[in-house]
Amino acid sequence: MTTDTGHAHTSSPIVGQPVSDSTIAPGHAMLVRYILSMAGMAFIDVCFSGAYVLISGNFSVIWRAAIINAVILVALNTAGAILIFQPILRMINALAHQQPIKRSTGLRRLRKLHVLSAIWAFMVGLAYCLAAFGLGTFNVNQADLPEVDLATKIYAASWFSFAYAAHFAIYAFFASADCAEIIRKQTHDLWGIEYHPGRGRIGLRLAIVILALTMISSVAILLDITLFRDIRAAQGLSVEQAVILDVIATETAAVLCLFFISRTLTRPIGQLTEAVREIGAGQTTTRIAVTSDDEVSRLAFEFNRMAAGLEEKDRMRRAFERYVSQDVVELAMKREQSGDPRAAGELRFATVMFTDISGFTRLSEDMEPADVIALLNEYFDLVNAPIRNHRGVVLNYVGDALHAVFNVLHEDPDHAANAVRAAITMQNITRHHKFAGTMNVQTRIGIHSGPVVAGPVGSGDRIDFTIQGDTANLASRLEAMNKETGTEILISAATRELVNASTGGTIAFKALGFFTIRGRQQPVDLFTISDE
Repeated sequence: MTTDTGHAHTSSPIVGQPVSDSTIAPGHAMLVRYILSMAGMAFIDVCFSGAYVLISGNFSVIWRAAIINAVILVALNTAGAILIFQPILRMINALAHQQPIKRSTGLRRLRKLHVLSAIWAFMVGLAYCLAAFGLGTFNVNQADLPEVDLATKIYAASWFSFAYAAHFAIYAFFASADCAEIIRKQTHDLWGIEYHPGRGRIGLRLAIVILALTMISSVAILLDITLFRDIRAAQGLSVEQAVILDVIATETAAVLCLFFISRTLTRPIGQLTEAVREIGAGQTTTRIAVTSDDEVSRLAFEFNRMAAGLEEKDRMRRAFERYVSQDVVELAMKREQSGDPRAAGELRFATVMFTDISGFTRLSEDMEPADVIALLNEYFDLVNAPIRNHRGVVLNYVGDALHAVFNVLHEDPDHAANAVRAAITMQNITRHHKFAGTMNVQTRIGIHSGPVVAGPVGSGDRIDFTIQGDTANLASRLEAMNKETGTEILISAATRELVNASTGGTIAFKALGFFTIRGRQQPVDLFTISDE
């Protein structure tokens, strides 16, 4: 992770990723977007001037206002916008063409874009007013001006310049902030630049713009009905018309500002809503771009932190499931939530299976350790599937041995038959599969059904889910007895009876007779799967 500044960093795998041929000059496209945002000042002036013309009926001022608009609000404003955007443009072009460049200058300019734009807009507004008032653009009744004292003229020029420039500055602040959000989103999507949230406050900005526009409108109305009557008369406006013009100017600026404010709120919230849906659907890799510098950006940042935490937990869960079956993982999580991971075991009537690779010790003597591990992984991948497919659960591995159980974590009235079916499938797989491309492997399987106690066993910091009881012990003994009987699958009489009752005798068994099992006083009647 490469940090550019204290406020943004880039993910190294995709930084400098070249833009596809279909992407044409992304830096200049973003510059054009910014210029058009700033050009909204010319549109505001058209609204103001148009309202003045319609209210006063003085259509003769249109051409003069249009010239000043084109020279100052379009040409001069565009030149300033290009200069302001230059550090950002250089950064974007360097990213697009994989050129090394220090991005801190561009990132700092992007963070301050709305402030610098507002300052520039205020200066452009003052220049516009200086030109308009100096040329007498809106003074249609020039004969009335000499009657106005000099102080009133100075006050009027100062106030109108301030009010006009303030409207431009407020608009430019929010329009450029919206443009900066779009640029952050595009640089995030194209080159993986991630931005840290800023310290802005939506409420404070709204309060400032509402207060500023309200105060400007109120003061303008008060001045027009008192001090500036003669000035407005020189402009061909009555008091009522001047008040109407003040209201229109304020409302126009307010509508434009609220438009951009709503975009800066609704766009990231929409992205956040969609991201929440994706997280709910299990897509823990979902992230959203931090594009603004206010509370919404902090919400997006915290969402990404939450998603990263969920992704890490999901990754840990998947890693855990590689060592323990998914069913055991879910049981462990439920017990953790209950506050007692080592709660008392549960008595179940289950079918237990033990498997082992015949002659594995001799087989592995001539193999490299890495080859032994590869062989075991290949073997377990193949024999695990039949167990899972028949509703069994693999509890653990010990060397080349596997310990599985049926009807413990899943209710299964046919657990004995499913265990035998799984064993037959495992036998067929190992008989016909060439391990490591050339090796034959024989599996020994022991199966017995009976009561077991299933539950977590271990210390406070390490717990295994296992089963205890004579049923598990006998299943383990049967797996080893395959050496004496010359079989691959040994099944107890208890399991055979359950299978016959469940399947109606469709699985054929071969009786082997009674055998004495080490550790047991009574001989055990054993069966294997019939070749028929």
